[in-house]
Amino acid sequence: MKKANRIITVLMFIFLYIPMVVLIVASFNTGKDITQFEGFTLKQYSELFRDEDLLGLLGNSILIALLSTAISVTFGTLAAVGIHRLKPKMRKLVMSLTNIPMTNPDIVTGVSLSLLFVFVGTGLLGNRESLNFGTLLIAHVTFGLPYVILNVSPKLQQMNPALTDAAMDLGCTPVQAFFKVIIHEIMPGIIAGGIMAFTMSLDDFVISYFVTGSDFVTLPVEIYTYTKKPIQPKVYAMFTLLFLLIAVLMVGMNLLQIRADRKKGSKRPESRSWQIAKRCIAGALAVALIVGCGFLFFGNRQEKIVLNVKNWGMNMADGTDETLDIVAAFEEKYPNIKVNMSYYESNEALFSQLSNGGITVDVIIPSDYMIDRMIQENMLEKLNYDNIPNFEYVDEQFKNPSYDPKNEYSVPYTWGTVGILYNSKYVSEEDVTGWELLWNEKYAGKILMIDNSRDAMGIAQYLLGYDVNTVDKAELQACADKLAQQRPLVQQYVMDQIYSTMENEEAWIAAYYAGDCMLMMENNPDLQFYLPEHQGFNLFTDAMCIPTCCKEKEAAELFINFLCDPEISGANMDYICYASPISEAKEYMEEYLAESEIIYPAEEVLAKGSAYRYLSEETSRFVEGLYQNATKTVDTSGSDNGWIVPAVLIVVMAGTLVLLFVTRKRRKV
Repeated sequence: MKKANRIITVLMFIFLYIPMVVLIVASFNTGKDITQFEGFTLKQYSELFRDEDLLGLLGNSILIALLSTAISVTFGTLAAVGIHRLKPKMRKLVMSLTNIPMTNPDIVTGVSLSLLFVFVGTGLLGNRESLNFGTLLIAHVTFGLPYVILNVSPKLQQMNPALTDAAMDLGCTPVQAFFKVIIHEIMPGIIAGGIMAFTMSLDDFVISYFVTGSDFVTLPVEIYTYTKKPIQPKVYAMFTLLFLLIAVLMVGMNLLQIRADRKKGSKRPESRSWQIAKRCIAGALAVALIVGCGFLFFGNRQEKIVLNVKNWGMNMADGTDETLDIVAAFEEKYPNIKVNMSYYESNEALFSQLSNGGITVDVIIPSDYMIDRMIQENMLEKLNYDNIPNFEYVDEQFKNPSYDPKNEYSVPYTWGTVGILYNSKYVSEEDVTGWELLWNEKYAGKILMIDNSRDAMGIAQYLLGYDVNTVDKAELQACADKLAQQRPLVQQYVMDQIYSTMENEEAWIAAYYAGDCMLMMENNPDLQFYLPEHQGFNLFTDAMCIPTCCKEKEAAELFINFLCDPEISGANMDYICYASPISEAKEYMEEYLAESEIIYPAEEVLAKGSAYRYLSEETSRFVEGLYQNATKTVDTSGSDNGWIVPAVLIVVMAGTLVLLFVTRKRRKV
């Protein structure tokens, strides 16, 4: 039995640590493929230490982790002492409340805190930018406190209460007794709680995503945007350093615990050298914390305009693969402006973020129908074209579009189409006839569907022959039923996750945007793109706008003007593989991209595409509800399996009640 337990333990540790070993090995690999080690190198580490942006994000994460840990340890220790002195019933109640931040799903905590901060900051205090560094710090303290309390409380229970009384009998005040006696007895718990709080803070993404403003972004939030492209090897180096940092902290904590246990069994006093070492370590940590705070509050006080830009994930050249770094080039031209780039996954996500308020954004790049909606809801500023002279380079066909007839609010950034990406190695060419390929049962489990209500419903509308901008509820319901019929065949609903899944051949068919499909085709030559011309397809335009929450309107217009420069636009399109609304930009693009029929379809093909228009608020909500019911929850196709989930929930609840009843009966006996 012992041998079996050891084998299971070893297998468990292998399962947990193999991914970390793979990352560590990849950080020293000369090649970019983590599945094949081509040779040893330290290049990734040298690139990491030259990347000021990445190191800045890492510094942000460490700073917020240190500050939140310091606050959590201070108040968590005091709270644990207070809870320990409560009556047993009250202590049990308070500890149950303390557990809520740990048992509550992160997404619920994140959304709740975001709404609270916006309500208090914007609604009560009138602060337009209510989500900032302060709200992020409060959120991290909120989920860090319980870990400190739960680690300190057992140490308080193990401590001999007579020690405190003896200290006070010898002349100590309660405060002196706390610092001279109690703090030493519970120190292992304080250290353990602090390390757990630090680790959870350093790692947190979900809660940080909802409470982060434009002024301070942590590393996990930024890493989320890397899902759209293969991760750069220097990121593996950073992960390795973070892993080693946490490992050193954990080993140090265990050594302190071992030393404390030995000290209890020994009558020898603590050596002078060890006392000095502890004070040096504590002093070094205090200095690091003070320096970090000083850097945050005083180090960045240079006279620079901060321009906050929200863009689609990886939708602007950043210097990867020897491309032009657009932001760096802009900052070089305008050294008094600093650009903060953050990302969103869909038009609806962007709209939700701006509607909720609490953030400052200067430039956004939504799609056509969303621009129409934002104009009608007074969410956009009118542009001053005196600051955007490069608008003259924009082709006439992209000026005065239906969603912005007078070009008062937007300047086109890119345009493209939505089609079908498929793997020719597994998908028969005779099956590639139109949108019905996404409903082909032959490829069940290998189909990806775009996780966007407007695009998914639009594909069903094209397939059924309806107007893509219909508001007829019967037609919209028929489209939802069609999506529900497709659901059993779909492997998953995706946005940026499509990249790795299609490139690694985990799925064979997907509906997505032509430019992104082109990028995936470059990484996997078996991928092909098909545009269902006979049924119709979405022809979209993404445009640059300035929202009403903007602080730096003139700088925002300078940024928009910079992106309209034909040379800049061409270099940018080379990276993102989309079509530029500026014909002259083709001169600065790679020839195979500028002449690609996927990026630049023929005029007769484009004539068969159609653009989405803004639907009313009522219709938009109706469409979103139909989409969610069809793809995520209830099966609207008439299947009789809808009872399964409620039945399981009822059984679980009934079982829990029975268990509680039986447990209570046993306690009474």
